[in-house]
Amino acid sequence: MMEVAELRPPDADAFEPEFPTRRDTHRRNFNLGAELALTQFKLKYTGSILGYVWSLLKPLMLFGIMWLVFSAFMKVGGSSPRFTMQLLVAIVVWTFFQEATSSALSSIAGGGNLIRKAYFPRWILVVASTVTAAMTFVINLTLILVISVPFGQLDLGLRSLLIPVFIVELYVLVLGISLLLSALFVFYRDVGQIWEILSQVLFWGSAVVYPFSMVSAHSATLAKLVAMNPMAQIIEDVRHALVTPHVPWTADIAGGGLYLVPLVAVIGVTAVGWVVFHKLTPKFAEAL
Repeated sequence: MMEVAELRPPDADAFEPEFPTRRDTHRRNFNLGAELALTQFKLKYTGSILGYVWSLLKPLMLFGIMWLVFSAFMKVGGSSPRFTMQLLVAIVVWTFFQEATSSALSSIAGGGNLIRKAYFPRWILVVASTVTAAMTFVINLTLILVISVPFGQLDLGLRSLLIPVFIVELYVLVLGISLLLSALFVFYRDVGQIWEILSQVLFWGSAVVYPFSMVSAHSATLAKLVAMNPMAQIIEDVRHALVTPHVPWTADIAGGGLYLVPLVAVIGVTAVGWVVFHKLTPKFAEAL
């Protein structure tokens, strides 16, 4: 009995499905996040006459009000050299923190249509929102350096090379808080109001509108407590790296092992944010 040969085209292997590798998945996620971030950055100023200038005006207006009230009228920071530049740097850092967490808070709830229609890692929406705010922050910080250095308003040195480290620490903190808030906001809309109040409390507790040296002069114990606040630590260390080299690092102010508290807090907040976000992700579609 003659055997029938199997009919198989010579290039049959070309029709076999190819499964994406982990590298391909990471590349696809990166491209999606970058595209969303750029799109949000462009849409943010669509239809606006001043466009990106608003990103400069908002921190500058807040800086002007705070400087007028606390420096000109109340004489806060009068004994601290270059307090005006200290205040401006702090306002730019804080504006990024507030803008990034506030926009990321509603990133999942606002992307309900996209979540129901396509599958992709949901955290990309949160990362895209924070990256959009980070783009504005980097531009604003760069403008401060470009404008202030020629006028001798900054005191740069080897310590200034640590600025990228503080920016990374700040972004990790923002990302952890954003993951936590965005996940909870899907189910509990009161989170938006609660975070608005908490952020105001954090603003006044982060030595934004007053020099850290004033806290140290008032109470060494209080200075240590403030130095353990991650936002206060980041703001003050950025000031030290750019403006006030005579003021010690917050690690020196905290002393002992307390200088690790802000870093541990950043890692802890990020871990909690990721765990909560990952646990609630499967319920996003039905809640939205």
